[in-house]
Amino acid sequence: MPLDRAAAARLYQLAAEKGLPAAQYRLGLGFIDGDLADLDVAAGEAWMRRAALAGNVEAAYRLGDRRVKGSPPDYADAATWYRRAANAAIRLPPVRWHRYIFPGTESPGMSKRERAGRACRQKVENQVAQVDFANLVLAGAGEPDDRTSIVVWFEATASSGDMVAAFNLDLCFAEGVGAGMRKDEEQAARWVRRAAEGVADAQYAYARMLQDGRGVALAEMLLNGRGGACLPQAAAQWFKRAAAAGHPGAMFAIGAQYANGQGLSFNPVAAQKWFAAAAERGHAHAQLTLGRYLCNGRAGEHNPLAGRVWLERAVAQGVREAVDELS
Repeated sequence: MPLDRAAAARLYQLAAEKGLPAAQYRLGLGFIDGDLADLDVAAGEAWMRRAALAGNVEAAYRLGDRRVKGSPPDYADAATWYRRAANAAIRLPPVRWHRYIFPGTESPGMSKRERAGRACRQKVENQVAQVDFANLVLAGAGEPDDRTSIVVWFEATASSGDMVAAFNLDLCFAEGVGAGMRKDEEQAARWVRRAAEGVADAQYAYARMLQDGRGVALAEMLLNGRGGACLPQAAAQWFKRAAAAGHPGAMFAIGAQYANGQGLSFNPVAAQKWFAAAAERGHAHAQLTLGRYLCNGRAGEHNPLAGRVWLERAVAQGVREAVDELS
């Protein structure tokens, strides 16, 4: 059939008025984006809410997403819609992912590969809804009872290979968040180790656990078959991976290891280099340390003027020690 957006809008309107959630969602989206009818955000959100309340996962997720990205963001309302999307997502039979969200959009000539692609994409989007909701709960939004279920959201998604969910699950175990959960640093190390394969923050967090020896005996044995003696060296390698991904905290940690000779050979020149890299990316304590190095010539470069500049930047970020250095 020829493209006719006005006709599509009329048909979606008829179906939406008869209570079809998918049509309500598509009509709402059309009003919000202005691609089916005149732009009308209020009408679009009204239809989107009707669809979400009727169980449409995508509508609930989009409403939550709009609340998070609003100006100002409304995290409490976002959590309400993310919760609804997450709850609806787990009730859907897996074989019907694509049919639930895209009824009537599959042509008879659509290949099995295209159908599978749509199903897979929608499954991922609904996992995102679960994780986004859990993230909001961790940040303090949602209802008190929501904290009892976020481990379930994260674990289901993390087990399927989502590294961000694995990192958040690490935070749950590290902080004891969830239904009757106590802190479990070995479980935290297990999940953060998995997330560290692709998430810079997780690489940094895992390196800190290795460096401090917190809950990582089992994780480190799994990593390289050895015990705690090599933890500082292993930490250095993970710090370097996180630093390569641009993590300023990891850059500062590498500088500290070079400065202290812990995990890396003592090398004040290399330490200053890493402190400078972290300072340039806004790391306040790296700015303080770099200022001290330059003012005192600890790595052979004596430049009090540049040192004061870095100390002043640290002061601007609230580092009290830098005030003492400047006085």
